[in-house]
Amino acid sequence: MKKGSILLGVIPARGGSQGVPGKNIRLINGKPLICYAIECGLVCPSIDKLVVSTDSREIADIAKKCGAVTPFLRPSHLAQNTTPMLPVLEHALREAEKIYSCTVEAIVLLDPTAPLRTREDVEGAIALYRKDGVDAVISGNVACRNPYFNMVALDSGGYARLVVESNPPYGRRQDAPEVFDLNTIVWIFSRKTILEEKARIPKRSRLFIVPSERAIDLDNESDFQLLDAILKNKKVSDQHV
Repeated sequence: MKKGSILLGVIPARGGSQGVPGKNIRLINGKPLICYAIECGLVCPSIDKLVVSTDSREIADIAKKCGAVTPFLRPSHLAQNTTPMLPVLEHALREAEKIYSCTVEAIVLLDPTAPLRTREDVEGAIALYRKDGVDAVISGNVACRNPYFNMVALDSGGYARLVVESNPPYGRRQDAPEVFDLNTIVWIFSRKTILEEKARIPKRSRLFIVPSERAIDLDNESDFQLLDAILKNKKVSDQHV
């Protein structure tokens, strides 16, 4: 890493949420959801600075109690339901550089909606980023469905067509190319990607694969119920170790 440059961890947590109101500060096993991302980021030695990007003073106060810093508030125009992530990261990058008087080499994105991530996941993704010198690392897990075999879309006539057609078509799912679901465990974007290329998945991206059992993404009430069951099962298992 160049002198004066940092690896910036960013936890995005806007105040509004359509799917699950108050999602980012909802209590999960006794503590706010955002705390899981904060605690993980704080124990990752490769992350030089960890900040929470939020438009909500309530979330900022809770994040501080969990050990995070919130050196800026995100403007409201970057906290809408339709706001993409890259402008949010650009804002965090520019604000961090002003506050810490440094250059942000890359941003490590830790979304609060993936509370089962581990330090090893984050450090592994960072190692992959630094090893290959790529523009981005995105996390994923082996997909249950395959666009070459059992995923369809409707064409202009309303007829079902495989998302990815092959010739000849694959007769068994096992013969189709392996595909992956993207998840929110850990994404890394280079400075160039954020400021210049502005692509969610730039051409020079590597996939960091995580086990499916840690890839839960909290978007609705059913996801929270599943997480609750996973944590309760884990607690029982730990008691019997």
